[in-house]
Amino acid sequence: MKTPFKKALLPALITSTLVMAGCGGSSSTDTATPTTSSRVTSGIISGFGSVYVNGVKYETTGTSMKVDDNPGASQDDLRIGMRVKINGTVNADGVTGTASDLIYENEVKGPVTNFDNSNPALITMTVLGQQVSVDADTRFDQGMTLADLADGVFIEVSGLLTGSGITATFIEEQQAGVFNAATDLVEIKGVISNLAASSFSIRGLTINFDSTTVLDNISALGDGLYVEVKGLLNGTAIDASKVEAEEDGLGDNADDVEMEGIVADYNAAASTFTIQGQLIDFSGAPVFTPSTLTLADGIKVEAEGALVGGTLFADKIKLRGQKIKVFAEISSLSSDSVSFNLFGVSNNITVRVNQQTELDDKVNNQAITLNQLVAGDFVEVKAFFDGTSVINAVDLKKDNSDDFRLQGPVESSDATVQTATMFGQTFDLSSAVYSNSQDVVITSTVFYNQLTAGTFVKLTDNAPADGVIDEVELEAQD
Repeated sequence: MKTPFKKALLPALITSTLVMAGCGGSSSTDTATPTTSSRVTSGIISGFGSVYVNGVKYETTGTSMKVDDNPGASQDDLRIGMRVKINGTVNADGVTGTASDLIYENEVKGPVTNFDNSNPALITMTVLGQQVSVDADTRFDQGMTLADLADGVFIEVSGLLTGSGITATFIEEQQAGVFNAATDLVEIKGVISNLAASSFSIRGLTINFDSTTVLDNISALGDGLYVEVKGLLNGTAIDASKVEAEEDGLGDNADDVEMEGIVADYNAAASTFTIQGQLIDFSGAPVFTPSTLTLADGIKVEAEGALVGGTLFADKIKLRGQKIKVFAEISSLSSDSVSFNLFGVSNNITVRVNQQTELDDKVNNQAITLNQLVAGDFVEVKAFFDGTSVINAVDLKKDNSDDFRLQGPVESSDATVQTATMFGQTFDLSSAVYSNSQDVVITSTVFYNQLTAGTFVKLTDNAPADGVIDEVELEAQD
């Protein structure tokens, strides 16, 4: 991690920069709303048709892409779940933009050890000394499934750093067969610490180096330097053949930075935490979404603000990690989307389906294609929440249930008539039983007092479905 300026000086520096920017003669362009603004983004790919990251659709025509050290990569080399860095511009609408360059680098590449699937909801393993967690959000490269994971399998992991390891968002198998320590190069990316004459550490893993180790774009090694290490596994350490200064860091200064990750090193007294090792300062009273968001280690957030002296000063912090879930009948299909008959009454919601959406038939236990579905089929859908205008399906499964459900963010609500608006549709909740995220029944008054724009709720029309919502539940973060 880069060494930040003294915290007390930074707010003043930001203020003086803004004052200086506002000085001088006025003109008609000084107050004009810009059509685009430059932005540095770090986040997870959630969809294609261009590239969706952190709720923004980035056009990629002409984008320079680097994927796993391949500077000539294309969008075909990208996958949902990869954590990427984008330099580009965002339009005034806040949900579209253009990527000038895009970089993907894995967090770690090595053999699986200590594989533990005793808890199907949270599978864990170790890769190069890093504890890797696999959950329902983890995506696998084409041709690989969860069943392929086992001790000795050689994998590449992209994901989000936590206080205890990595939450995997994308996993790719490197080759068939068991890992060969004598020939298979492993990789890890991170910040150098504990530098000594012939070794250093990255997140607790020992890296050995000598005169034969190639230093790429590095004049000298030093603690705090963000690098990628490649080499051969030697017991529980790596004998480095190459140490390269990494491009994936955010840099020192940028006017507009947006970063998604898992909160670590939370310090309420200092008003700081880290995401992916990046220091975030929230002392400037940022806007929280939802307004009831309480920061703590382990929750997934998106922080936006200015990067000054290597510290990101957040002016917005948004809760991330929740998924839209739809259990409903299909009303119509196209080549890239599915529309649903929600609660048996109307065509309420449409989700995008792309080449990486997993399609399965739970009834017959087999994979299917989109053209095997028809209007009237009941399906279960999980989708990334990228704002109310774009919903990208991750999983779509054909089922034979008639228990209609919808989980998603509330746009607005009316406690007087007991309604909530989601995806542009207003739902009558007056006949429903209300409960909190612990499944404890609460009054409608308590429910609406906790409801703000962006809060996730689950609506259920129990079987046999009659178009009347029977249960409403506040949803905790996934």
